[in-house]
Amino acid sequence: MGDIQTYFYLALISLVMVTLTLLFIGIAFRSLRRWRRQATGQGMLLIWLIGGATTVAFLFVVLGTVGVLYGFIRYGAS
Repeated sequence: MGDIQTYFYLALISLVMVTLTLLFIGIAFRSLRRWRRQATGQGMLLIWLIGGATTVAFLFVVLGTVGVLYGFIRYGAS
Protein backbone atom coordinates (compact mmCIF):
# COMPACT_ATOMS: atom_id res chain seq x y z
CA MET A 1 0.00 0.00 0.00
CA GLY A 2 1.30 3.43 -0.89
CA ASP A 3 1.44 6.44 1.35
CA ILE A 4 -1.50 8.18 -0.31
CA GLN A 5 -3.71 5.10 0.01
CA THR A 6 -2.79 4.75 3.70
CA TYR A 7 -3.66 8.39 4.37
CA PHE A 8 -6.92 7.98 2.48
CA TYR A 9 -7.99 5.04 4.64
CA LEU A 10 -6.94 6.83 7.83
CA ALA A 11 -8.94 9.88 6.78
CA LEU A 12 -11.95 7.72 5.94
CA ILE A 13 -11.84 5.96 9.31
CA SER A 14 -11.46 9.31 11.10
CA LEU A 15 -14.39 10.79 9.20
CA VAL A 16 -16.63 7.89 10.17
CA MET A 17 -15.59 8.11 13.83
CA VAL A 18 -16.13 11.87 14.02
CA THR A 19 -19.50 11.59 12.26
CA LEU A 20 -20.72 8.87 14.63
CA THR A 21 -19.51 10.82 17.66
CA LEU A 22 -21.29 13.99 16.54
CA LEU A 23 -24.43 11.96 15.81
CA PHE A 24 -24.45 10.51 19.32
CA ILE A 25 -23.77 13.94 20.85
CA GLY A 26 -26.71 15.34 18.87
CA ILE A 27 -28.96 12.56 20.17
CA ALA A 28 -27.83 13.31 23.73
CA PHE A 29 -28.57 17.04 23.36
CA ARG A 30 -31.98 16.32 21.87
CA SER A 31 -32.79 13.98 24.75
CA LEU A 32 -31.60 16.56 27.29
CA ARG A 33 -33.99 19.14 25.87
CA ARG A 34 -36.87 16.69 26.29
CA TRP A 35 -35.79 15.75 29.85
CA ARG A 36 -35.47 19.41 30.81
CA ARG A 37 -39.15 20.04 30.15
CA GLN A 38 -40.09 17.21 32.52
CA ALA A 39 -37.46 17.60 35.26
CA THR A 40 -37.65 19.47 38.53
CA GLY A 41 -35.35 19.75 41.57
CA GLN A 42 -32.49 17.26 41.61
CA GLY A 43 -33.26 16.17 38.07
CA MET A 44 -32.06 19.56 36.86
CA LEU A 45 -28.64 18.96 38.44
CA LEU A 46 -28.35 15.68 36.56
CA ILE A 47 -29.32 17.41 33.32
CA TRP A 48 -26.67 20.10 33.85
CA LEU A 49 -24.01 17.47 34.58
CA ILE A 50 -24.87 15.39 31.52
CA GLY A 51 -25.08 18.53 29.40
CA GLY A 52 -21.67 19.69 30.60
CA ALA A 53 -20.08 16.30 29.90
CA THR A 54 -21.68 16.21 26.45
CA THR A 55 -20.42 19.72 25.71
CA VAL A 56 -16.89 18.78 26.75
CA ALA A 57 -17.03 15.70 24.50
CA PHE A 58 -18.28 17.86 21.61
CA LEU A 59 -15.50 20.41 22.10
CA PHE A 60 -12.89 17.65 22.38
CA VAL A 61 -13.98 16.12 19.07
CA VAL A 62 -14.26 19.42 17.20
CA LEU A 63 -11.06 21.00 18.54
CA GLY A 64 -9.15 17.74 18.18
CA THR A 65 -10.23 17.45 14.57
CA VAL A 66 -9.26 21.06 13.90
CA GLY A 67 -5.88 20.50 15.53
CA VAL A 68 -5.16 17.40 13.48
CA LEU A 69 -6.18 19.13 10.26
CA TYR A 70 -4.01 22.13 11.14
CA GLY A 71 -1.08 19.83 11.80
CA PHE A 72 -1.55 18.03 8.50
CA ILE A 73 -1.79 21.26 6.58
CA ARG A 74 1.04 23.03 8.42
CA TYR A 75 3.59 20.24 8.75
CA GLY A 76 2.40 17.63 6.26
CA ALA A 77 3.11 19.84 3.27
CA SER A 78 6.81 20.12 4.09
